[in-house]
Amino acid sequence: MKRIKFLYLVIGLTIFLGCSKEEITSIGQQGDYITNFDFPTIEIFAPAKVGLTNRSKNADKFLWEFSGAKTITPQGDTISYSQSEKMVPDSAFYELPGEYNVKLTTWKDGEQKEITKKIVVEKQQPVIVVPENIGVFLEVTFAARVFQFPGRPVSYEWDFGPAGTSTAANPKVTFTTEGPQLVKLTVNDGDETLSTEVVIIVQGELAKTIYFTDAFTRRIYKYKLTTQSESQVEWIGATTGYNAFGLSVKGNKLYLSETGFGTRFSAGDAAIADGVLKSYNLDGSGENIITKPVAASLDYRDDPWMHTVDRFGNIWWTCRNWGVRVINASSSEAAYPAIKFNINATIAGEGVSTYFASDIKEVGNEIWVSYAGTTGKGIYKYGYDGNYIGKFTTAIQSHAIRTFVVDQVNSHIYFATNRADAGHGLGIYRADMDGSNIISVDTHWSMNIGSGGYSDQGAAGEYVYITNMDIDVDEDGKGYLYYGYRAISDIYGSGNPPTLGPSAANSGVKRYNLDGSETASFLFKGYAPYGLAIDQVKR
Repeated sequence: MKRIKFLYLVIGLTIFLGCSKEEITSIGQQGDYITNFDFPTIEIFAPAKVGLTNRSKNADKFLWEFSGAKTITPQGDTISYSQSEKMVPDSAFYELPGEYNVKLTTWKDGEQKEITKKIVVEKQQPVIVVPENIGVFLEVTFAARVFQFPGRPVSYEWDFGPAGTSTAANPKVTFTTEGPQLVKLTVNDGDETLSTEVVIIVQGELAKTIYFTDAFTRRIYKYKLTTQSESQVEWIGATTGYNAFGLSVKGNKLYLSETGFGTRFSAGDAAIADGVLKSYNLDGSGENIITKPVAASLDYRDDPWMHTVDRFGNIWWTCRNWGVRVINASSSEAAYPAIKFNINATIAGEGVSTYFASDIKEVGNEIWVSYAGTTGKGIYKYGYDGNYIGKFTTAIQSHAIRTFVVDQVNSHIYFATNRADAGHGLGIYRADMDGSNIISVDTHWSMNIGSGGYSDQGAAGEYVYITNMDIDVDEDGKGYLYYGYRAISDIYGSGNPPTLGPSAANSGVKRYNLDGSETASFLFKGYAPYGLAIDQVKR
């Protein structure tokens, strides 16, 4: 039989005769005089509200008699319910489990008939209420649906395995092991002892996740930023081509901008436009080519470099020479769009032709673009319509910026320089939101194999250097800046592609405490990251 945990049934027979609002007191049908009624045949669990259906025929009068029943008033009160003379009685409410009789007596022209039926109301067995999103080291609260006799306390005995035991009705528990776990519950309701159990799934620690691309394997990896358990680098199953410079996470999607074979002044195969923009699900499935340059008139200078996805679902990306482009991020195999605004041409009347676009970010209601050319430097601001808004007029504008990220909680800009400018060598720096007050974050970038410095992929003035960085910061301003470090012993040279060393043993992901209390250090080694992005949702 079908089991129902809490049952509230109202079943009745209503007959409308014309427009009369008078109460119906008889069933006017032809044929034999019959006395009968029905009630639900499914299992009924206390407390239950049971409706009856009158199946009698040709009766003039009715008397319903109930044992142990109550009725619920329109005000929500329960009162004793022993008799009713209605053709269709009010629903009977049974608070306690047990067997109850319902008797129906009818009359027709002095003749009387009666019928008695038994209603069985069962006790609800205990049911464990499992909380949602159970993760290791995350406190959660369990509950149980248990029948309780009036005036009798219920005792609880919970067994959570390695997570402990409890006698509370709503125990709080913290699991320290992920995977399936058996939860047992034994209750005594003052009448008998009942037990139940359920297998739950404890998820791994909920945490933000770093995604990054690797120059050696040309794969995309992830690393959870756990605090209570040790994390491991995992391949998400997605591969890339050469120079996968840009990664970002927006919603439940991972976006990739891949520059292709040639990154600096190129000829031959390296000069072909072979970059691509792609999207994936966060688990690496669902690979989708958003767009790529395929026209014969395009070359390596048109390939996508870094990108950002705005609040409207559009993906913006820089090209080495020919401007910023934009397209809807949900596009698939779309034609490569025209330039939204041209960087290599005159910007704001300055007449400078060496503005090599590099990184791009949505900041507030603006699109910020950094420049890393010999004369084109700093950060410029544009509107969503592509119109030029302005540039910084502070110290940051004197630096060729390969990549940057904005910490809006602490009001800082972190950026990696592409050249030695304005008294600062190659390295990572921090500025205030207006681009002033520049301080060093990580500037030990000697490009010399013997000193174990940073990769010199590219050439002077065109170093690929750091291509992505991202920030994990909480509402109190605490957190870290993350970026990829590619050592010159692992990847170097001006070729297309660059020369790879025997391994990525000296490369990896580094981090810097936003409060400046620690020097930059490796989070892990063994990979040579290009693109890097943080999924800001704990999953």
